[in-house]
Amino acid sequence: MGPALVQHLEGSERAKERLEVILETIAGQLTIEEACQQLGIKPAMLHQLRTEVLEAGLARLEPRPLGRPQQQTPAEELQLAALQRRVEELESELKIAAVREEIARVMPRRADADPPGKKTNHP
Repeated sequence: MGPALVQHLEGSERAKERLEVILETIAGQLTIEEACQQLGIKPAMLHQLRTEVLEAGLARLEPRPLGRPQQQTPAEELQLAALQRRVEELESELKIAAVREEIARVMPRRADADPPGKKTNHP
């Protein structure tokens, strides 16, 4: 059946028509000019669509691990949430420390200043 197999797939009629025409050009049943005329597009667009269709098909055929992807258990999800909160806390503390360091650099203590709370005898 070749490109006509497209009609048994789910999708809009417009998408099915475009895919069928693209497959017909690949199979040599239609020329690029005929395909462009049927779809009402320019050759550059047809080449782009054909490349995208082939790349999507190729990507889907790449080897993948067998079986279903592992799902996280509720315990793992709780641990992940706790770790994310801890990271946020640490990032916040780091920002505060950076601000304190910047303040300390901008406002250095005077060496001749009296320590706080010490009574002095000078006027």
